[in-house]
Amino acid sequence: MKIISVISYEFVENLYKKEKSVRMKQRLLIILKAFKIKSSYKIANVVGTSHTKVQRWINRFNEFGINGLQDKRKEGRPTFLNQSQKKELEKIIERPRDFSGGLKTFEVIATIKNYFKINYTPRHVRRLLHKMGYSRIKPRPTHVRKDTIKGKVVVEELKKNLNVWMKNGQNLHKMNSV
Repeated sequence: MKIISVISYEFVENLYKKEKSVRMKQRLLIILKAFKIKSSYKIANVVGTSHTKVQRWINRFNEFGINGLQDKRKEGRPTFLNQSQKKELEKIIERPRDFSGGLKTFEVIATIKNYFKINYTPRHVRRLLHKMGYSRIKPRPTHVRKDTIKGKVVVEELKKNLNVWMKNGQNLHKMNSV
């Protein structure tokens, strides 16, 4: 692969030294190596990536210069809930309730519909909750010798409310003491 840009090696090297983003730094390293090494396979070995990725970044650099190394704008449909609404939803979900292991997906759908007048599909709510740091929990069997009454009560309640959502890392016993 050949660099046909008018940008000098020294300029790219200075950008590489100043860059803080790991992704951009790797792309600049590919360009730096391309000034001296002509084979995309050899550059890929040195940088630790695939030769097709090396070819893509060199071609984009040749066509668009340094701006070609930037991430392209990601297209897609914007979310229905804005950031403040997501924070409000999180506060609603986190409110203490009568003995509850969390909310089911369909309860979250109903909450969003009631508070924000927005319809979500179950799949999209699962994605949304996952991005917000929640994960679905299911009751797990306990050890035979572990004979705590509270643990059994928690498991029995969870069996009634399968697939509830809880914030990642939240402890069931801590949650139930609220």
